[in-house]
Amino acid sequence: MARATVAWEAPPPGHAGPLGLAPGRPTLVHRYWSVSPDGREQRTAVTSFSAVALAEVEELARYRDRADGTGAAELRRTYDWMRRAGLSLHHRDTITRIECTPSVRVTRQVHDQHHRPLELTELVMDAQQDVLVYEFTVPAAV
Repeated sequence: MARATVAWEAPPPGHAGPLGLAPGRPTLVHRYWSVSPDGREQRTAVTSFSAVALAEVEELARYRDRADGTGAAELRRTYDWMRRAGLSLHHRDTITRIECTPSVRVTRQVHDQHHRPLELTELVMDAQQDVLVYEFTVPAAV
């Protein structure tokens, strides 16, 4: 089971600074929740977008008017949209264990070729298995 929404709101603590946003300034925030079929493992993610991303990527900007936090949101093609807007993407992922839990936090920062921040994502997932596989595919340029 999974659910994703978008809202126009102040980003979570720790997101505004790296994105170059003034504290409390609203931006597009994407939230994602999923639970494994057996209900034992869960994932939550929150992604905040910078003003640069919203100004340069038309498809993201369109979400602003309908970003009320209640409707379903599908942002799987975000990186395709960014690349189509002429942005080269640099991803930096940091994986840390969350103390006293079986979970890990993956923090992804995405910048463009001009070192401007585009997005910051925090993904928290159960890591109850012996091996944690984190896989990412960069789509081919069209």
